[in-house]
Amino acid sequence: MNSQGSDFADEIVQDELPAHTESPRDAFLPWHRPKKEFIRRFQWNALTARMIKRHWKQELKLGKSDWSLDDDENADAGFKLPANFAQEHCLRCLVIPGEDLLDLRALWRDIQDLNCHICYLGFNEGHGSDQKGTRIHVSNNAVTSLPRVLRHSRVLHDRFEAVANENSIALRYLKEYGPYHVVNLDLCGSMFPNTVKSTQEYYDALLQLLTYQFEKQKTEWLLFITTMIEPAVVDANSLQALCGPTCDNFNKYQDFADVINRIIPEKTFPNTGAPLDLAALTEAQMVKLFGIAFGKWLLALCQKAKPQWTVAMRRSYCHTINDNKGAVMLSLAFELRPNIAPPVDTTGMTKLQLPAKEYPNEQVCAVKLAESVAKICDVDSELAANKKLKCELRDAQAELLESAGYDQAKYKKWVDDGEIVLENQ
Repeated sequence: MNSQGSDFADEIVQDELPAHTESPRDAFLPWHRPKKEFIRRFQWNALTARMIKRHWKQELKLGKSDWSLDDDENADAGFKLPANFAQEHCLRCLVIPGEDLLDLRALWRDIQDLNCHICYLGFNEGHGSDQKGTRIHVSNNAVTSLPRVLRHSRVLHDRFEAVANENSIALRYLKEYGPYHVVNLDLCGSMFPNTVKSTQEYYDALLQLLTYQFEKQKTEWLLFITTMIEPAVVDANSLQALCGPTCDNFNKYQDFADVINRIIPEKTFPNTGAPLDLAALTEAQMVKLFGIAFGKWLLALCQKAKPQWTVAMRRSYCHTINDNKGAVMLSLAFELRPNIAPPVDTTGMTKLQLPAKEYPNEQVCAVKLAESVAKICDVDSELAANKKLKCELRDAQAELLESAGYDQAKYKKWVDDGEIVLENQ
């Protein structure tokens, strides 16, 4: 899947993984909860695996691409690589990992049977993988020692937001390691317009990333955005600005407005030019409004790019992180595909009739986006209704944490005791 050619042939991959010599850790944090494993399994890694399978189907000439705006969760479920299939490609990933690189460990675990190498660039403002003795250094060595992980993969001691600066080291490395098939921005801060901290740095950095990807990436790619939403501290003016493309389409396309009105009160969108009426929104409706507004903002950028890109929201999720504040974590998934059309001869000098390629227009994409937002799944409710699944996720997370040096038995007990996190952790 490497759009710039394979570069992993000269990589040195160790056969044995480095062992942890320190005592197993038993201080568990909010992102160690089973709901995080839910997101990894059913969103991040499932969509990544599906993209890889679609690529292999094309390589093996097993039929046309089944890519569409509709998100078929069972697509390619029965696909198996032939036993003698030896060709391998490199999956390039841009991530914001924690110090244990759990997301990368899980990705490696879940795509092992797909003959795909992994090369990643990460951003962590606490430490970088070149700082010896840190947990990120140890974790990076462990992950890059896994089979089919490129040894030069690394985590920079820098913030993702730094890529907005044209002269930054962060942007230089972003361009050196890219373009990317998977961009997973699991943010510590928030892209939700709020009165606590400006979101501009995140949007500037994301626009810089999109500009680079639109120029260099020639095949479909995945964008995951995980951000906190706290409706109680909404910045109404900034949210109004973000909702600009949404309001335009609401007044322009009746079918788009019809879908939105099923999940958000119609009076939220007054006459053209008037500000949004946020007073009547519940916290859940505010989350949905942000999901539509962010997706429509992204869609507007894709429509204005040359060539244009089609963007589809894929299975997305939310879960509570602070009941008292009404804060939730929203995990959005988008699949982007370039709209590449063949040249057209208008002179009559050629007789070759090439089939015209048609791509979904803005209206169709906007309607599908709103329908996807309406289906955003509440992870807390899913796990509360399915105890068996929660146990499965607990056990999978326990094994993942053990690979990073945590005590598996104590983790399971921590989950069973209510997943209590001490304030000073």
